[in-house]
Amino acid sequence: MIKEKLLNIDRRILYGLLILVTVIPLRCDQKLNNITDDYSNAFYEAVSNIPEGKTVFIESDWTTSTRGENSGHLEALLRILMAKKTKFAIFSVGDAQAPGVFRGVLLRLMEERKTLGLPAYQPFEDYVDLGYFANAEGTLQAIGGDVRKVFEKKSIRDAEGKQRSAFDSPVLSNVKSVGDVPMYIVVTASNTIDRAIERLSAKTTLACMCTGVIGPSALPYFQSGQLKGVAIGLKGVFDIEYLMANGLNLETKESVKWSKQPDKTAQPITVGKTLDRGNRYFLSFMCAILLLIATVVTGNVMMFVARAQSKPQGDEA
Repeated sequence: MIKEKLLNIDRRILYGLLILVTVIPLRCDQKLNNITDDYSNAFYEAVSNIPEGKTVFIESDWTTSTRGENSGHLEALLRILMAKKTKFAIFSVGDAQAPGVFRGVLLRLMEERKTLGLPAYQPFEDYVDLGYFANAEGTLQAIGGDVRKVFEKKSIRDAEGKQRSAFDSPVLSNVKSVGDVPMYIVVTASNTIDRAIERLSAKTTLACMCTGVIGPSALPYFQSGQLKGVAIGLKGVFDIEYLMANGLNLETKESVKWSKQPDKTAQPITVGKTLDRGNRYFLSFMCAILLLIATVVTGNVMMFVARAQSKPQGDEA
């Protein structure tokens, strides 16, 4: 009787179980253990040690279709930069919808900082939103040639609401070329990282946060030294958050130990959130995988039992 029920289980029950095992972990604050990837370690070390007073460029080329991965990437990156009071300029060259999406992340983090009692990160003074630029290849080539010419026509509001040139902002006032930017970070769900490598790798330090689909094509750039670090997919989000919470190659028990680069160190983030989306989503993902394994194993065992019982007595074939 039980065998028959397991072999003919109503798919609605399976869908219900899937919803339960994925939604419940999203509400859980359980801290997971993690073994971080070398390329995630390299990314966190590089971003954490950006010289004080410098401005970072963030090229955000993703939309809502990949928010499960890229939203966590951008949130973690911005939390690190804001905790270190690093200025940044953010823009997109990949999709006209991308600025609206990254602005949503910015607004959410501003509200989060307000809720946590942290200082506000001010537009114009602390960061600039440069919007969207069509033609990724042409734009990146132009940025590599004359960054001021690319951004000079962008006007943004200052603290008093006046429209001013982006280069009047403290964020970009000292940027004469892309070489003045210590790191150019691409957050992407497409091949815009290839265009950045082609046009900018000889001019500044590049790093990448990308979806799991793009990861295999980005890793060779890390291995060749053209990318300083890479955070790939949901695991990359979890890695960066875990490093934010524990630090890298420190004397503390909780610190991540990077045996291949023991001299590279990075401090943990001690203000605001660290373990968040990546930790919760990764737990949800593992629970879904466990359910999948359990259903496949149960189905195969029950099928084997059914075949064994239906086999005629004395049949040696």
